[in-house]
Amino acid sequence: MGVSRGIRNHNPGNIDRHPGVHWHGQAADQSKDPRFVVFLAPEWGIRAIARILLTYQTARKARDGSRIDTIREIIDRWAPPNENNTGAYVRHVAELTGIDPDQVITVQDYDTMRALVVAIITHENGTQPYSDEQITAGLEQAGIFRNSPEVRL
Repeated sequence: MGVSRGIRNHNPGNIDRHPGVHWHGQAADQSKDPRFVVFLAPEWGIRAIARILLTYQTARKARDGSRIDTIREIIDRWAPPNENNTGAYVRHVAELTGIDPDQVITVQDYDTMRALVVAIITHENGTQPYSDEQITAGLEQAGIFRNSPEVRL
């Protein structure tokens, strides 16, 4: 079996490219993939996952108008049912993180964010090939630090 698209693109969250949106660490040459962002290194793709999850919780709303603060609401936004088997994705992320899908969480918490990012990478790619150092570097680039009660931008 070959390397997954997300791993090849250093975009382990399979983040779609959108006109006018330029990510930190985005490769200048985006011709390798017609749909997804190509990053220069996996740490930049990991950072992007974390930044999106932070945005969901601080600036977006769930379908019912409430704050996005559960795995079910996060994955419903990340992998909408019109493109994905969202229920299976929610169950997998809940299983991998050990967090009930309807438990209120805060992604500003380092351990919670790390668990979510690792679970998303695993679900999107069928594997999680990155070292602890790479995950930590991506989270720190996103402003998420171990033993820090707040996000540093």
